[in-house]
Amino acid sequence: SNKAMIGRNNLRGIVSALKKGEAVWFAPDQDYGRKGSSFAPFFAVENVATTNGTYVLSRLSGAAMLTVTMVRKADYSGYRLYITPEMEGYPTDENQAAAYMNKIIEKEIMRAPEQYLWIHRRFKTRPVGESSLYI
Repeated sequence: SNKAMIGRNNLRGIVSALKKGEAVWFAPDQDYGRKGSSFAPFFAVENVATTNGTYVLSRLSGAAMLTVTMVRKADYSGYRLYITPEMEGYPTDENQAAAYMNKIIEKEIMRAPEQYLWIHRRFKTRPVGESSLYI
């Protein structure tokens, strides 16, 4: 089918699609700001704003969650697609869920860390009172 994208602010539409068994993809490694985020470790940085979106979608939809990662082949002839099994033991606490997701994202990045979009300002939102990590 040629289904249109569901806006990231359309929680009802995303949950509805998941409950119908449709696949939904979103990027949990983005810094969406303080609202709707928890601070959790990510690599060597202790407090990284991490979206609670994965946690919310999990609780509201009951959908299976897995990761999909593409890694460019060394000879640039295409990509290798990695699809992990369904996540198990997903935490029921949103702060623990944020830390859990960051560990999964770290593992996926380590498949090809040189290909990750490090230029993205993943660490821009800081806890109140903490200074920017960017100069």
